[in-house]
Amino acid sequence: MKVLHVISDENIGGAGILLLNLLSCMNDTQIEHTVALPEKSLLRTRLEEINVPTIPLIHPCDRVCVSSVLELCRHMRERKIDVVHANAALAARIAGRLCGVRIVHTRHCCFPPSGIWRLSVARGFGGAFNRLLSDRAIATANAAKENLESFGFPKQKIDVIINGSRAIREVDERELERLRTKLKLFPTDFIVGICARLEPYKGHKTFLESVNLCERLSPTTQFRFLIVGDGSLRREIEDYAKMLGIADKVRFTGFVSDTAPYYRLMRINVNCSFGTETSCLALSEGMSASLPMIASDYGGNPAMIGDGRAGVLVPINDAEALAKAICRIAKDPHLETKMREAARDRFERYYTAERMAEQVREVYYSVL
Repeated sequence: MKVLHVISDENIGGAGILLLNLLSCMNDTQIEHTVALPEKSLLRTRLEEINVPTIPLIHPCDRVCVSSVLELCRHMRERKIDVVHANAALAARIAGRLCGVRIVHTRHCCFPPSGIWRLSVARGFGGAFNRLLSDRAIATANAAKENLESFGFPKQKIDVIINGSRAIREVDERELERLRTKLKLFPTDFIVGICARLEPYKGHKTFLESVNLCERLSPTTQFRFLIVGDGSLRREIEDYAKMLGIADKVRFTGFVSDTAPYYRLMRINVNCSFGTETSCLALSEGMSASLPMIASDYGGNPAMIGDGRAGVLVPINDAEALAKAICRIAKDPHLETKMREAARDRFERYYTAERMAEQVREVYYSVL
C-alpha cells in the first residue's frame, strides 16, 4: 500500500509533530509512506532524518486552485498512490478524488462552522461536500468528532484517534544546568511552563496575567514562568509581559526543536487554550515527563486530563483560577508527587505514539 501524506505546514507545528510521531512508529512494512509539503517547510529535514521520502510542492496545498490540484494529481499518478491522507490540505482531497485514490483526512481542531460554511451546512451542501471528498475522517478527540458532525460529515465514517506522543527523553543534570544558565534560572525556581504556538487562541495573555497573582497567593515560592514556542503574537506577548511588570519573571525561548530539557525543567505544564484544542500534544508530552497538568476546560482538554488525578481543569480566560491551581500544587508536595505518578500512568495507557500509529494503520486498511 502506498500512502501519500499531504500537509501544508511551513513551520513545525502540532500537525507536523503528530505526523513525525505517526511515521516514526508505523512499523508495517507493507505500507510505503511519502509526504508532500511546501518546498520551504522546516518539516522536510525532520522527515529525512527518519528516512521518509518527501515531495516539495511548488503550489500551496491549503488553497483550492487549479495549479495545486494538478500538481498533486501528477504526483499521485506517478507514484501510483493508494491512499492520500490530508492534513488541512483540501487540494489533496480534491486531487485524490480526481485520481480515484482513497481519501483519509484528519480533523485537528474544533472550530464551529462560520461564514460560507455555516450557510452550506444549513442547506445540506457542507455534508455532501465532505462525503464526496473523504472516505474516512480521523477526529483527534470526541470534540473534533462532534465538530465534523456539525459540518455534516456522517458519524459512521469518523474514527476518533487521540493524538499520540513519543515519550520525552531523559535529560541529565549537566544539560539541565546549561539550560538554566542560558535562561538565567536557578535549581530552586518553581518553573511553570506552557508549550504552544504564540497565536491568539492559545491563551498566553491569561498565562501572563496569572504571574503576579501566583506571587500574591504563594509569596514564599520562587516562581518563574516559561513560554516555549513562537508565532505571530511573539512581539505582542513580550510587550504584554513588560506592561504587566513581570518581564523579569518570564522566559521566552522561541521555537525549539528539542523540547525535552524544557519539560524537564518544569514543575507544572499549562494549557490555556480557548480555541481549536482537541487532543493537545503538549499535554501528552508533559504527561510523558510526569508533569502535573493544568488545562483550560475547552474542547478536548477535559478528556485529556481525565478524572483529575493527573491535573486540574480551569475555566477559559480565568487567570485567577489558573493562579489558584498553580499555587495549590506548588504548596502541596504530596499532591504534586501523586499527580506526577498519575500523569505518567495516563500517558502510557492512552497517549503513546505507538497506540496512535496502530489505530491509523487500521484506518488505512479499512478504506481499501
